[in-house]
Amino acid sequence: MRVFYTASYLGKQKYQKYYDLVRQAIEKSGVELVSPEKGNYKDLLTAADVRRLRDERLIHYEAIRRGIAWSDAAIIEISNEDFQLGHEATLAMQSRKHVLCLSVYEDFSEKIRNRYFHGARYSEYDAEEIVEAFINKAKKEFLGERFNMFLSPSQLDYLGKIAEKEKIGKSEYLRRLIDEDREVRE
Repeated sequence: MRVFYTASYLGKQKYQKYYDLVRQAIEKSGVELVSPEKGNYKDLLTAADVRRLRDERLIHYEAIRRGIAWSDAAIIEISNEDFQLGHEATLAMQSRKHVLCLSVYEDFSEKIRNRYFHGARYSEYDAEEIVEAFINKAKKEFLGERFNMFLSPSQLDYLGKIAEKEKIGKSEYLRRLIDEDREVRE
């Protein structure tokens, strides 16, 4: 499994020990990790990308965007809340990637409801457990299985209308129905 990990640059001075703690927990899980905290995230760019972008801020952002696209899941340390981290979490969720947002202060999953969003408040005592549980869940939920089915024209028409009304794709609507049913039955 491939994981992209990031944290707030503005919070480095205050939270670096926590950033390192999370990075080490991810590395212990045995996944393939790309991260600004590891220093390997720009490896996803070509020399032509760097020449084209020129500005270091644009290079940094493009490398993060590519890291999110490359990954199967993302982990974001958000103790120092910032707008860019929220944007990056949204990019990952829109790409149907599970995102774990970790904070030493608050569990944001109590506020944000999305099938791909996971949050946790953590400390040095439980960071490894939380990261491992998330990675196991993300592996289990990874959309790697394709399933074909036959529907009648009226079923397909209904599915299209309801998905359009919900402003999501037909496949996403079917996944939501299954997830909701599973929650009730488990």
